[in-house]
Amino acid sequence: MTKASLPLLVVVMVLAGCFDDTADIQRFMADVKANSNAQIPPLPPVKAFEHLPYTSSELRSPFSLPSPEAYNQNPVHQPGCIQLDNQREKQALEQFAIDNLKMRGTLGHADQLWALIEASDQSLHRISINDRLGLFHGKVIAVKPDYIEITEFIPDGSGCTVQRNSKLQLLDASADAAETN
Repeated sequence: MTKASLPLLVVVMVLAGCFDDTADIQRFMADVKANSNAQIPPLPPVKAFEHLPYTSSELRSPFSLPSPEAYNQNPVHQPGCIQLDNQREKQALEQFAIDNLKMRGTLGHADQLWALIEASDQSLHRISINDRLGLFHGKVIAVKPDYIEITEFIPDGSGCTVQRNSKLQLLDASADAAETN
């Protein structure tokens, strides 16, 4: 076979595949149509739409997000309760919940340590004893090489606060890698 006859052979094969011999398909379709007697039930009648006006316009729209609950910064104080200083200037880490803060390391030497804290917005902050963090008047009471101790004043709902001590542990590299995956 020569090189010139190869394209001719391909053209002949393509044209041979394009003929219109669909008689067997036409016969099959006619048989199916003749033998099918499936009855489709009629559609049920369409119910008329009844428009109901929205009469609760003074309430919150059901299509808007609810407003977030606000933490009352100036609650009514009960006698005998711990009084917090709500007038002082807030520090940068007081806008984040303790759960959204991560201890990344420490700086300094034995008598003066600073903790490196990463906030949920990926900003890194250096804090030491008496610095403030968290939403509930958290105060750093100790900085250790592998954790910091925090005292928070949690509202109890009756106008008083309850003191709660907690620790923020240093994240090790394996926990951090598992957290990002």
